[in-house]
Amino acid sequence: MKKTCWKLFSSMLLLSGLTFGGGFVIIPLMQRRFVQELGWLTEEEILDMTAFARASPGAVTVNVAVQVGARVAGAAGAVCGVLGTIVPPLAVLSAISLCYGAFSASPIVAALLYGLRLAVAVVAADAVAAMAAEIARGGDRLRLAVMGGVCLLAMTADISTIWLLAGGAVLGWFLAGREAV
Repeated sequence: MKKTCWKLFSSMLLLSGLTFGGGFVIIPLMQRRFVQELGWLTEEEILDMTAFARASPGAVTVNVAVQVGARVAGAAGAVCGVLGTIVPPLAVLSAISLCYGAFSASPIVAALLYGLRLAVAVVAADAVAAMAAEIARGGDRLRLAVMGGVCLLAMTADISTIWLLAGGAVLGWFLAGREAV
């Protein structure tokens, strides 16, 4: 159990410490590590965990780390997964907060962060395209239409993301109830 917890902690520490952009970037790397390399999970399990994590409050990566940790090593694994996930961002944010004055005034840092935002946007767009392709492969035109409608609203209307998420949750609840009947 100690060996599994250490491997989980060190894997999450490495993934979290060497990626930039949040869950949409880390999740595919977690999938590769825990499904393909370590064989701890199946593709279906990690996809289910990711879907549940996206629907749950909080950071997607932390939510997936909790689930992976709990699945492979119980409560201790969940704690190790979360710690490995949050230590790198906490360390970076602590260092940046100590040097905020110098960072905020630097045109080099501003340019670097602008470039990183563009890279994150591309990765997020790729993740959205992959989700849309998965929905399209499933043949559910209604869900694809809803996804397209929400995307269109997000880009054109002045609607808070919170309202789009809430509306999507209500619509998903309604559609799930319709399928159960």
